[in-house]
Amino acid sequence: MEKQVCSKFIVLFYFAFMSNIVNAQETVIKIWGGTAPGSEKWTQKETSIEYLSPFWNEKNVAVFNVVEPTLTVFLPAPDKAAGIAVIVCPGGGFTALSWDTEGPNVARKLVEKGIAAFVLKYRIAYSGGTPEEVNMICQSTYGGKGRTPEVQELMQKNMEISQSISTDFEKRDIATLTMSKEVLRSIGNIIKMAANDGRRAIEYVRENADRWKINPNKIGIMGFSAGGMLSLEVAFNHTKQSKPDFIGIIYGSMGFAGVPDDPMPMFMASSQNEATGGAAALYASWCDAKLPAEIHSFVGSRHGFGYRDNGDSVNIWIELFYNFLEKTGMLNK
Repeated sequence: MEKQVCSKFIVLFYFAFMSNIVNAQETVIKIWGGTAPGSEKWTQKETSIEYLSPFWNEKNVAVFNVVEPTLTVFLPAPDKAAGIAVIVCPGGGFTALSWDTEGPNVARKLVEKGIAAFVLKYRIAYSGGTPEEVNMICQSTYGGKGRTPEVQELMQKNMEISQSISTDFEKRDIATLTMSKEVLRSIGNIIKMAANDGRRAIEYVRENADRWKINPNKIGIMGFSAGGMLSLEVAFNHTKQSKPDFIGIIYGSMGFAGVPDDPMPMFMASSQNEATGGAAALYASWCDAKLPAEIHSFVGSRHGFGYRDNGDSVNIWIELFYNFLEKTGMLNK
């Protein structure tokens, strides 16, 4: 009897111990300390919604109304740690965050490779003042529901509110976005605010590099769709402390051209049809400047593939990204 009790205790202790490790690896950190600059008067409530995706035939999670930017920390086991870190920026058109498939799913795969990953929850546009309004936007945007006149009216109202609540940021922003003016105008200065969160995320990880045993000269940023646009904005406009040492652009290069004044290695991946136009031109700019760059396009894939543990061949992009980091010396200790 005593042996049985002892065995049960050991089992319970083991699971509690492992649970603490997992929780410790997924710490959530506020990157600004206080209220993020420019959103001091924001009152909307952050909302996460699980929806059924008609495109992927699965349940996914989207986050709306982000007011307080955070980093969710995913750390590799000490014996696997390569001393390198990636800020992971989910997409969502700057109106939502495609959270699981372009955030934690990606971070966990990077951790398996010994790479510390920090999923950035950055500020996005206003999506409604009630849970019902937010859900209406979610279902029409991601859940395959039709855009009824009621939804269209709500979207117009949300756009106007987004423009209004971000006007103050213009006075303190010094960066120059090279994205389409129409894209910027549609939701005011939200994209600039999101980019500011991206810069601050790199600064924060660099300031605390010793804490996580990370080389401060091996901190990069990776983004999906809108998150890729954010990553490029950070690559083109940064301080010494917020400069990414490498960038990963996953189906997101709208409006950018040329190379930064102090460029870094660039990895790109997308569906085949998204690898042309602006993405191809951006890649060519890196090549013309004799800079390390890779671009991969995948037949039969579609926008938003992120990372799903579904056996799809497109998921090899994680391996390709790891190889890229190895070839560019980022994995050398």
